[in-house]
Amino acid sequence: MATKAKRSKTPAKAATKAPAKKKSSKAATSRVRWTSQNDREMKALIKEQTPARAIATKLKRTEAAVRQRIHKLGLSLRSSKKKKARR
Repeated sequence: MATKAKRSKTPAKAATKAPAKKKSSKAATSRVRWTSQNDREMKALIKEQTPARAIATKLKRTEAAVRQRIHKLGLSLRSSKKKKARR
């Protein structure tokens, strides 16, 4: 004869809904890949000595993303004009 499983003395818990996940305060970002067209636009704006914030606005990206891309491409926001030697 098979033995019966013992029942727990605690009452069964009623099925409850899982608590809703909290939404983070930060907005979700959609990471958009840089295209060669974006790079060309950025290089042209750098030649015009446009500030990083303005470049970011024009390309619809964050200023930090623009600065990182500039660094990755080996470019600089600073003027490339050589300083005149003092005599």
